[in-house]
Amino acid sequence: MLELRLVPVAAASWVAAALAVRAGSRGACIAAAVLAGTAALSLVLALIPSAPGTRLFPLAGRLARTVAAPLAAAGMVCVGAGVLVAERTAGPIGPAISAGASITGEFRASTDARAVASDRFDGGSRYAVEAVLTEATAGGERFGAAATVLVLGGGGFADVHLGDRFSAAGNLQAAGPGERAVALLYANGTPDVEPAGGWYGQTAEIRVAFAQAAAGQADMLGEDAAGLLPGMVLGDRSTLDKDLEAAMQNTGLTHLTAVSGANCGYLLAFVFLTVRSVRLPRAVASAAGVLALVGFVLVVRPDASVLRAAVMGGLGTLAVLSGRGKLPAALLSLSITVLLAVDPWLSGSYAFILSVLATSGLILLGPRLTELLSRRMPWPLAAALAVPLAAQLFCSPVLVLLQPQVPAYSLPANIVAAPVIPLVTVAGMAAAVLTAALPPLAAPLLLAAGAGAAWTSFVARFFSSLPGALLPWPGGATGVVLMAGAGVAVIWVVLRAGKAGSTVSAGETANASSAASAGRPRGRGCPPVDLTAAVPLAVALLLLPPAAVAAWTYLMPGPAPPGWSAVVCDVGQGDGLVVRTAEHSALVIDAGPDPEAMDGCLNRLGVNTVDLLILTHAHLDHYGGTEGVLRQREVHRIAFSTAEAELPPQLDALLKGSGAELTRLTEGMSAQAGPVKWDVLWPPSNSPQATENDASAVVLVTVDPEPDAQPAEPRLTMLLTGDIEEDAALTLLSRNAWLRADGVDVLKVPHHGARNGGTALITQLRPRVALISVGADNDYGHPGPAILSALEDTGTTVARTDLLGSISLDMDGKTLRVGGLDGR
Repeated sequence: MLELRLVPVAAASWVAAALAVRAGSRGACIAAAVLAGTAALSLVLALIPSAPGTRLFPLAGRLARTVAAPLAAAGMVCVGAGVLVAERTAGPIGPAISAGASITGEFRASTDARAVASDRFDGGSRYAVEAVLTEATAGGERFGAAATVLVLGGGGFADVHLGDRFSAAGNLQAAGPGERAVALLYANGTPDVEPAGGWYGQTAEIRVAFAQAAAGQADMLGEDAAGLLPGMVLGDRSTLDKDLEAAMQNTGLTHLTAVSGANCGYLLAFVFLTVRSVRLPRAVASAAGVLALVGFVLVVRPDASVLRAAVMGGLGTLAVLSGRGKLPAALLSLSITVLLAVDPWLSGSYAFILSVLATSGLILLGPRLTELLSRRMPWPLAAALAVPLAAQLFCSPVLVLLQPQVPAYSLPANIVAAPVIPLVTVAGMAAAVLTAALPPLAAPLLLAAGAGAAWTSFVARFFSSLPGALLPWPGGATGVVLMAGAGVAVIWVVLRAGKAGSTVSAGETANASSAASAGRPRGRGCPPVDLTAAVPLAVALLLLPPAAVAAWTYLMPGPAPPGWSAVVCDVGQGDGLVVRTAEHSALVIDAGPDPEAMDGCLNRLGVNTVDLLILTHAHLDHYGGTEGVLRQREVHRIAFSTAEAELPPQLDALLKGSGAELTRLTEGMSAQAGPVKWDVLWPPSNSPQATENDASAVVLVTVDPEPDAQPAEPRLTMLLTGDIEEDAALTLLSRNAWLRADGVDVLKVPHHGARNGGTALITQLRPRVALISVGADNDYGHPGPAILSALEDTGTTVARTDLLGSISLDMDGKTLRVGGLDGR
């Protein structure tokens, strides 16, 4: 705990990496120059001798010595980030990405392909693989490149592995700032794959063979264990049962399917001790451990947590050989700095952030928590409780960003599962290697590891089935602040309790000495831990950068993707939808309850001209944000519907003051702006509606394909329904019988998914996608279970703003693409 001198270096490196990858190559290089100059000046000040009788230079010298190393490390990270960013967009590929060009390219896979079905649906499976674009052809020109691209394609990509080379063609889309991939490629057709040779090819064979061997033992191990084993040993979740995956998530055991630092530690310790047991020198044992670790990383794939653990393990081995001993805080800080210098995009990786947070908890809180618990229980049990509790306390503020729920039984589930993890790691890794080389010898090890996986799956299903397995927790910034506050409070209590117990009487000291002489570990009662100001400072420096980066990545939205057709703005409990009519123009349907939310969404989309603003009805959650739509924008026309003779006075004054043409909507109206046509299907002009909800304008929006698109490409049709209720919806369908035959691509579910909207529109139109604009943690129970059940029965993909934030839609050929803009 005294080796905290590198913590400021790690913190400065993290902040520099997070900013540099977002600032672009020019900004990163400027920052590097400024930081290098400041670091050099600090060194000069540190070397100037102090004048006799003055305090100025001693103070300046101490400050300079304190900041020199962090500034130098930050400058080094900025240099690396600037070079890497520039390399990825150098040459013709940069303009091609900016223009969203269609290319044919040669790629080298940087990851294994993984299934992604949440936001890509063309009737079949979709896969994503990160790859380096080495050559490309665009506009008849062939050129070299070194751009990292996220390739999204169909089932033909399922067998792409790390190191494979493949060719693919499709449209580029620029990625957001700070993303590892500079572009997305929506690939057409099946790739031409050339399997990798050498280590990459051999490790891919090991992974495939092990997954097949585990599946072959399903009768003996059980389906759960056979599907879970590749995940626990190799981090391969492709065979994991969806229900079991949910159970592990609900019990805080998901980390067991992502190979982490614990797995690296088990393997390194096993190899080191095995080599030492045959009396080989320490240096030979350390070298064998490092080689085994390198092979392990190649087989399980260099994910963020594995890289962090591998680098830390290697540095730890060097520390032991050099006589420095184990310095976990210093090693963690050094590994963070090294990794961020090599790969600055790790600064925004949730896997890396959670890995660092968990390790920080084990280093900074684990020993103290173990010592405190050991006063009331046996030391092994105290350690078993302290490890998951310390890790969970540090990780929870970030975890609630990803899932605003708290697994109630995470601690007992982790404690019960923990004893089998070393067995699964060591036996499973040995079985994986032997399965590809000598299959008969692998069977006993495979069964041993499978038994551990079976126990883990049983634990997950058992605890997830208990009442109250998931406790609700506020989402977004509120949830993060509350969880961080709760964690700080617990940590403070633990530290104070440790300090209170650090005064040991003479009799207690004698008892501790007697216990030690009896062979019991002395660490259970003493030596007492001295609390200093350095420990809280180290906690703050280690935790603030990753927590801030995670919060920034999640809570601060990036720009909308180029080429979007429509966006459902996350306006809370209300509706606000935007359909693009030109590059900076749009049709806006409803404005939500909050002007700031609607204005921010339109700013993000680059909309400065509104061809038409439609207010479906006069309820505040649909018109309250109108002032945000009108703010500093040119609005050509405004159309509205209401059951009353007049609009609410405040809204009426606002609309008339805008200078835009006002129109009351009725059935049969139609117009077009650019590629977007809109037809009003409801309400009828000759039958006033009894309620404001049933007076909602129902608008069919049709988006034509781009002018240069193939004739076979279909239009995108969206039915926008306001808050229309069940009886009015049935009348609407009877008056527009052609809707049943034609159907729609997208249905905006009425009334935020409330049950009074009925299911007729869902069951009779059978849309491909259902949009539900609904506030997170709303008090109305929206969306209703019956509505969600109907959508599931019709096979409709559901996109909800309470889960995804703002949602984008666009057509790529016959593929309807839907994605959350806020990284959810």
